[in-house]
Amino acid sequence: MNAFRESDFVVTDKVRRVTPKDELDGLQNIFADMSERISEQVQDLRQVDLLRRELITNISHDLRTPLAAVQGYLETLQLKATTLTEEERQHYLSVASKQSERLGKLIADLFDLSRFDAKAVQARPEEFPLQELAQDVVLKFEESAKARGVRLELLFDKNLPFVKADVGLIERALTNLIENALRYTPSGGEVRLELHKLSNGVSVFVKDTGQGISSDELPFIFERFYRAKGNDDKTGSGLGLAITKRILELHGQEIGVSSTSGRGTTFSFELPST
Repeated sequence: MNAFRESDFVVTDKVRRVTPKDELDGLQNIFADMSERISEQVQDLRQVDLLRRELITNISHDLRTPLAAVQGYLETLQLKATTLTEEERQHYLSVASKQSERLGKLIADLFDLSRFDAKAVQARPEEFPLQELAQDVVLKFEESAKARGVRLELLFDKNLPFVKADVGLIERALTNLIENALRYTPSGGEVRLELHKLSNGVSVFVKDTGQGISSDELPFIFERFYRAKGNDDKTGSGLGLAITKRILELHGQEIGVSSTSGRGTTFSFELPST
């Protein structure tokens, strides 16, 4: 017991259990179970505290930038209200509005991710045609893709089976993946959403011809606030892939990723059929 206390209540070596012969042996076994349980809880609490501090640091950094931009442009409008041209005024308002939208998206994503982490979100599976949902998502990004000069395409096999999943959550996952692919694909590139029939479901691929992700970065891309290097587009919250991973985990599925530097990235996952 003294050794357990001196180790700051973390078990480094398992407490030896014995075949009970008397009450002291029984007490030793009870203490072994108790110390291991306490040790696990202490380490979990320390990990949560570490994640909390990292989250606060990241939030402070990511919220500061759009807030400073909004404040700066609004102050400029106030100070120079009588000397600005209408074109300059509209430009400042447009930038402030975009930064406000970014701030709103970041806060919404943070709220959603916290709900996933707290296991407050539950998947409600139902049968539906995945290709119809995919068409709706692609349609939502058509104008954005055109504005970026990126070709956005949907390809799917004939006679795809219905999948059983939470429609809203899968729509969110597809939206995050396509949005991410467009962000990292330069003008003249291509983003493809592919659906392929499996014996027991449908496989989903989101492919882009962007800059790719280096092998040393791949293990970290699903961490919150992580952004791949080499891209100046800061419109994303850095939480989309983390949320997508949580969504697929709720469905008992994993998300895969493969990438070749300079040639693009592919994200993939599977959904079971009915």
